[in-house]
Amino acid sequence: MIRIPNPYDKYSLMFFMFIQSCTNIDKKNLIIPNLFSDGVVIQRNTLVNIWGRYLPNQKIDISCSWGFDTLTYSDSSGYWITKIKTINSSSEQAITVFSSEESIKIRNVLMGEVWLAAGQSNMEMTFDYCCNSTDSSSSEIETANYSNIRMYNVKKALSDKPLNDTEGEWISAVGQDITDFSAVGYFFAKKLHLELDVPIGIIHSSWGGSNIQSWSSFNVLDQIEDFSEDIKELEKDSLKYKKTKNWYSRFENIPSGSHWWDLFLSEAFPEIDYLDFYLPGWKGLDHLGENDIKDFSSNSYHWKPLTEKSFIKPVLNNSNFSGAILFKNEFELDSLHSNSFDLIIMPDKDKPSGLWEYDLYINGMKVGSSLIDLKEANYISNKLNQKYNIDSKLLKVGKNIIMVRIIGIPSIGEIKIKSSHSNISFKKNWKAKILAEEAFQVDNFKYPYTSFYNYNDQNIKFSDIPEKFFLKHNTLSSLYNGMMHPLLNYTIKGFIWYQGESNVGGTGETQYQKIFPLMVKDLRKSFGENMPFYFAQIASYIGYGGMLPHFRHVQKSLLNIKNTGMVVTLDVGENHDIHPSNKHDVGNRFALLALNRTYNKDFIDSGPELDNIEQEGKYLNVYFKNCDSGLMPIKNKNTWFEIAGSNKVYFDAEVNVYKKLIQVYSKEVNDPKYVRYAWSDTASATLFNNSGLPSPPFSSEHLNYIISN
Repeated sequence: MIRIPNPYDKYSLMFFMFIQSCTNIDKKNLIIPNLFSDGVVIQRNTLVNIWGRYLPNQKIDISCSWGFDTLTYSDSSGYWITKIKTINSSSEQAITVFSSEESIKIRNVLMGEVWLAAGQSNMEMTFDYCCNSTDSSSSEIETANYSNIRMYNVKKALSDKPLNDTEGEWISAVGQDITDFSAVGYFFAKKLHLELDVPIGIIHSSWGGSNIQSWSSFNVLDQIEDFSEDIKELEKDSLKYKKTKNWYSRFENIPSGSHWWDLFLSEAFPEIDYLDFYLPGWKGLDHLGENDIKDFSSNSYHWKPLTEKSFIKPVLNNSNFSGAILFKNEFELDSLHSNSFDLIIMPDKDKPSGLWEYDLYINGMKVGSSLIDLKEANYISNKLNQKYNIDSKLLKVGKNIIMVRIIGIPSIGEIKIKSSHSNISFKKNWKAKILAEEAFQVDNFKYPYTSFYNYNDQNIKFSDIPEKFFLKHNTLSSLYNGMMHPLLNYTIKGFIWYQGESNVGGTGETQYQKIFPLMVKDLRKSFGENMPFYFAQIASYIGYGGMLPHFRHVQKSLLNIKNTGMVVTLDVGENHDIHPSNKHDVGNRFALLALNRTYNKDFIDSGPELDNIEQEGKYLNVYFKNCDSGLMPIKNKNTWFEIAGSNKVYFDAEVNVYKKLIQVYSKEVNDPKYVRYAWSDTASATLFNNSGLPSPPFSSEHLNYIISN
């Protein structure tokens, strides 16, 4: 067959080549991590790692404005890493990374001291953190003017495999920009900056409610027998996770207003204003089902009879189901002459504990709400039978429609409508419609890390929902993979760590004691064998079931790891809030450890530490170190010292305070053998050195201390 030339072919080819060239221009082959973005702070006076990706086996040139140039080559996979030499300069610099075809310029670079701050909510706590905001928030925001203090907040990320990059940006500590800073990280950086007069960079990576297992690599956890089977199962579950993520990513998601426990706390501690803080988030769910509520007479095919076959078994038979469900029924009125009409809702006494909130509608108008449109000031988390008056103007002679929207556990309870004359019966069986499912977030994580995935008016086959597996912030290695691994090559001076609350109780303390040293060792393989690692002993809180002293004892024992230090928070705790507002003392104490032990300042950087105990008749003489200038007097009626005889029955002790010695005694104990201090979940600090630093809790019994006579 002879092909006749098309005169337009050459133009088509030219157009195709033009499109290809534009595509190639837009495509970026040279990539560096987001950590190396404008405003970055890099460690001064050392060799700093810088890395990225490019085409395989290609030359990469790096030019620094302070006069240092170097080159390297990408490997067969396109990965490259090299070091640049830094100097001691506080002026803004620039770094340019070149390939043969592309270049990236990093502007506004500072050289200073770089620290990594990580942990859970007490490290994450910002200057606008729920109801118990950081102390002095307003004044700190108004006065912050530290352009040479910068923080990189690592965006929350979960992963079943180690990631190589993060999302985030470097922000200067100026005015309102510090609002989303880690408060502990900010106060730590501020004190270092004022004392050292150099730029300070904080890489902040934390997630509230996380445990130490989630921050540890598989390499660490694989060394501990307790986790071997869990790791194998997790590796098998990676395909389930992919399918789960793909399923939920299809739907609009609305973050939950709060955890149901926060609603309970709003009732238990109304003075903290939990409800006022979280209610706007719950109002964001008010649009769920709004079209059905407005068009209340409609009967779309999405409505299902509330029967075992059509609704309960295929949907609600999932005992873990939580979401938003709309229930509908009808009733008829012969007249509107009654003195009153009431709607009564009675919760199912057999429903499991958890979120259960309702909104009640008559003919499309809301007549009652337990949360979103709460009419009363007093919120009730454990619902009681509740009666709502129905305005007769909403009713009509003949057919009326009632709808009940339940958010949380899919139980309608029992519904009654009464007039002043009699009970009013429903004409039909209840129908139901799934509006949304509450499930763990799969991206863009926001507290409380669950969202309502909107199924409204979508023909969902619940049999199509895959076997679910969610990565969570307490899944083994999930935060290490997502929020720590991408940071490992970055050159830092040291590490501050505030975490542990989620490991208190059960086997938590024994696991913590095993994991912590291995985690530190593992991190030091990347950040340097002598990297300082300073951590906070967790604060007092009423909810630990008596296990806090034992966990603090474990934390104290971890000081046998070289080049570590511990911040004591015994004096900053708030018994009814796990997030104490006092973050300046915590940050400043981290800075004291760093200034003294890392930057070689010569002063006391921690509180009194038990040194020796001697028995003198009915007295125990307790000696302390770290108190060269002496101990402060104890004026509290409750000293938080207790002593016991050989039977280990403890009694409150009276004390005499001397320079480095406290003499403890009790008329109830004639032959004391044991002494302990602040051995309680809700203890407060009474023992300070004259530098104003508190002693950690201790128990001679748990130290296996042999008291000499």
